Amino acid sequence: MNSLVTEYTLILKNEDKVLDELTEKQKEMRKALMEKNWDSLLKVMSEVNSLSENFQDFDARRDEIQQQLKSDELKSFYETLSALRSKLLKCKVENQVISNYVTVTRHFISEVVEKALPQTRNKNYTKTGALTQPQTSSVLVDVRG
Repeated sequence: MNSLVTEYTLILKNEDKVLDELTEKQKEMRKALMEKNWDSLLKVMSEVNSLSENFQDFDARRDEIQQQLKSDELKSFYETLSALRSKLLKCKVENQVISNYVTVTRHFISEVVEKALPQTRNKNYTKTGALTQPQTSSVLVDVRG
């Protein structure tokens, strides 16, 4: 059982490190998004996806070990687990902020395009008969003159 405790400790440290890296990458992502630096944004998004996959792998293994450990063995880890939950919550909040920004921006751009290029649109329905919002069709602008 001692080796499980050692592995559990190592996994918690790795999760902590990954969450710290994720937080930094999310800040970079938000900055690239606000500055409209698309190359940087794509690079950072790729790194965030990789870090997220690493975290999921560590978390799955942590769950496995946690089920094997006794409750008295886990008591010493409560503070560390609480700190990890706090960091994870920060990451989720940052994701929500970025998501809200993208949603608002997409809606704004859609309205601008609709007013600039009004299109006749029929109502669209799903297979179940629910009304769906028609999407703006792609527009290509030649700025070369």
